[in-house]
Amino acid sequence: MVKKYLTLLFAMLFVMCKSPQKHETAKLVILISIDQMKSEYLSRFNPQLEAGFKYLLDSAIVYTNAHHNHATTTTAAGHATLATGFFPSHNGITDNTVYNRALGYKHYSIEDTTVRFVGIEDCGLNRVSAKPLLKNTLGDYVKESDNASMSYSIALKDRASILMGGKTANRAFWFDAASTQMVSTDYYKETYPDWAKKYTANEVMHSEISKGWVLDQSFTKMASISSDSFERERGNFNPWFPHTLASFDTMRVPDNKRGAFMWNSPYGDAFVLKFAHQLIQNQDLGTDDHTDILSIGLSAADVIGHHFGPNSYEVLDYYNKIDFYLAEFIEKLNKDVGKENYILLLTADHGVAAMPEYLADQGIDAKRILGDQFDADIARINEKLKDTFMLSDDVILKANYSGVEPNMSIFERNGADLNSVINMLTSELERLEYIAGAYSFLDIKDSSCNKPYIAQIRNSHRDEFGYYVKLVPTENYLIDMRKNGTTHGTPYTYDTHVPLIVKLPRHSGKMIDTKAYTVDIVPTVLDVLGIKTEVHFDGTSLGQSY
Repeated sequence: MVKKYLTLLFAMLFVMCKSPQKHETAKLVILISIDQMKSEYLSRFNPQLEAGFKYLLDSAIVYTNAHHNHATTTTAAGHATLATGFFPSHNGITDNTVYNRALGYKHYSIEDTTVRFVGIEDCGLNRVSAKPLLKNTLGDYVKESDNASMSYSIALKDRASILMGGKTANRAFWFDAASTQMVSTDYYKETYPDWAKKYTANEVMHSEISKGWVLDQSFTKMASISSDSFERERGNFNPWFPHTLASFDTMRVPDNKRGAFMWNSPYGDAFVLKFAHQLIQNQDLGTDDHTDILSIGLSAADVIGHHFGPNSYEVLDYYNKIDFYLAEFIEKLNKDVGKENYILLLTADHGVAAMPEYLADQGIDAKRILGDQFDADIARINEKLKDTFMLSDDVILKANYSGVEPNMSIFERNGADLNSVINMLTSELERLEYIAGAYSFLDIKDSSCNKPYIAQIRNSHRDEFGYYVKLVPTENYLIDMRKNGTTHGTPYTYDTHVPLIVKLPRHSGKMIDTKAYTVDIVPTVLDVLGIKTEVHFDGTSLGQSY
């Protein structure tokens, strides 16, 4: 009896003397990435966001100055970064498709031909896995600290789901348009669930597919929104509402239209959120004291943004609609898991550039440089280099919007001086009005190089991937581009500035304008959960800011 009281006394003294802790006991952590979501949407669309986003803005910690801090702001690189706490230079995923310098050709960054699809008889999608990812993800760290924890990920895009899920996820799911099913592979050891085979978009979203994507009746035109039929908006749909199966461009979408509708409308991401709720219920996530992880990628936002641009009716209406689907998901979380039992984070893998024609109409220097002009300029520079260095072989082997690959064999065969040729090449590229910077391997390895954005270039660089000379376009210019749509992939604010919302139990809403980075997400969550690790992340915990 004495021993019992002494033990209790020591325990009480330990608690009293211990410094205050910020650790949370969360049964479930949900990480949501809305593909291509610009931070400015939270303020620009705010008058029409009255459900899920409003709830988060009112009750969560909102970092208004959050950025990716790498140059190649693409889906694969962005998701790997926010899920690992490491820049692409360290996590191994530098782009969606990478030029493999050893092989001499481009391939998908998460390609893995050794895996096989499960849960579906026939699947024509790329075979992919997290094998190329060099760092652990949030789910990997949590499972490492507690082997009873579970981790799942889901998105329309394979690279979003796989890279957020990481190496030890119980399972990652992504979308197959042909079957409208969420598929997966034998890379994951847990049995593919029977319920997921039957939970198809064709059934779950049947009504939405049949009605089509109709502009919300409560839609209010905003000053920042262009007309509904802006000429550069033509993508898989016609550039005006409504968007239906019948309004697909049949040259672009000849078949699998019901699955394609999921990719090209808000209802694809609505389906992902509905599937996520089914996952929580059927896999018993957040039901015990072992913290589970659920990563969710909303990928249709990116497809819509590429086709219609950030100043379109479609992008605004996407956020109008996803606002209510997000609220529905949160309401179910509050009911099934309990609002005091989960942590929810919302961010994005990158932003997007405005249509240059839209900006030009406002007097802003912005242009679309089509592929033909880019190719002609590259050919002219190639001939100038050949003449200058008296070479018979082409100096430029490959080139596109991301960079230029010199013909490295000329330095061995013809004795040309590498530094001289590369310096002239980068100089000529930077003379083009639409190139702000050309960065060679020489620049990247030169610690004294102080070109603008060199730090972000280095954070995106790995020696084994990418062209020898990397390009950054002039701000608001799209280069080597098709005639319609827009894109992302630069170190400019419009591509790097993303939302970062952290909903913690027992914390009130708060706006923080201190600069934060997406590499801070994983160390912050681990810190909140009280999980210790010896890993030295590229990011740091934001715990001191709230």
